[in-house]
Amino acid sequence: MTVQNTPRQPMRIYLKTFGCASNRADSEAILHILDRSNFQIVESPKEADAVVVNTCTVRGETQHKVLKYIRSLGVKRVLVTGCMAAAQPALVVRYAPQAFIVSPNNMESMPNVLQGNLGPMQLRRECIPPPPAPFLKGLKYTMAISRGCTGSCSYCIVRFARGCLKSVPIQSLITLARGAIEEGAKEIQITAQDTGVFGADIGEDLPSLLNAIGALDGDFRVRVGMLNPSSTAPILDALLNAYASEKIFKFIHIPVQSGSNRVLEAMRRNYTVSDFSQIVDSFRSKFQSLCLATDVIVGFPGEAEDDFNQTTELISEVRPDKTHIARFSPRPHTTAASLDQVPEPVKKKRSSILTVLKKEIQLGINSKFIGCEVDAMVLEAKSGQLMIARTDSYKPVWIKHCNTRLLGKRVTVEIESCTPYSICGLITRR
Repeated sequence: MTVQNTPRQPMRIYLKTFGCASNRADSEAILHILDRSNFQIVESPKEADAVVVNTCTVRGETQHKVLKYIRSLGVKRVLVTGCMAAAQPALVVRYAPQAFIVSPNNMESMPNVLQGNLGPMQLRRECIPPPPAPFLKGLKYTMAISRGCTGSCSYCIVRFARGCLKSVPIQSLITLARGAIEEGAKEIQITAQDTGVFGADIGEDLPSLLNAIGALDGDFRVRVGMLNPSSTAPILDALLNAYASEKIFKFIHIPVQSGSNRVLEAMRRNYTVSDFSQIVDSFRSKFQSLCLATDVIVGFPGEAEDDFNQTTELISEVRPDKTHIARFSPRPHTTAASLDQVPEPVKKKRSSILTVLKKEIQLGINSKFIGCEVDAMVLEAKSGQLMIARTDSYKPVWIKHCNTRLLGKRVTVEIESCTPYSICGLITRR
């Protein structure tokens, strides 16, 4: 009698991602690594034999959400990666003693860890560039161009997780971008902890990368990820020239964090409020349709009422299209965590004041589009025949009565209404 061996079923993996665009790019790389090793990717944790959790620990609130999610998985096999795995492995062990822990710079070990061929903790301290993550599907491709940064911010735990700067050579990035475009990607998001320092470790720079991507054939646009003022200033002229390409979204995300030079010095941000304003003015002078996003931290240790007032004055003057407000959250291993903290009720009050201001500003900016027509590319489908398009300045446009056949197409939209966060209308031409 012949006994037939039943083929072993591939291990089923669900991937949960928290955090920023860099984490999303890492998740694309993880999916590529697991697919290459014949794992089956599933759509929910209930279907999975194991769950990979790509974590974020930039703020205490986010850390709580991540740990709550990990605990919710119960006895299921769990592999934890991302910034929490790199910067706080002991915390992961405390809340999930049975979890596998793999740092982001050791992703290639994940298949062997999940299969039990390696130990449950694979931490690697050396700095390495992000692994390649070929385009998988959809219209958006997030491409990590470097890992780590050159900053020394007194409040940031991410620099302990991501380490020193390691950039991917431009030619390798061009190969990835070209492949994504050929496979149908319409939006290339380039991301890093600070895109402005890209290439400083290998003799290349961000403007050269943008020029090279902009020279590729195809109907696509590039969204440049966050740039710090300190890294933008040295490359400003070349960056402005690179942005002149029609293939670069006229969008810049440049965090100011505070309108007080005294607070910026305590944060060790290595720029002044004037430096930030000059960069913004330079971009707006060259690109009148520029969409500006910035970040603000309220309640940094030692922030006095006058410091906060300087921040509100700056936001009132600069009028960003989008302002992300975060209440200061002390993080382990950072200098700022040991300083005298601003009371939580004060942080909450200041955050509320600034939130009201930013909504007024953003609503005022967006209301000017009502009654106008804008050209945009349809990039996302939502429920109920709602879709999201992006203008060439990356302004989000909600389109009513749109269908999926228009995904990836350019359309003209007449704007009928707005919120502080988007504009909305109907297609007039396609």
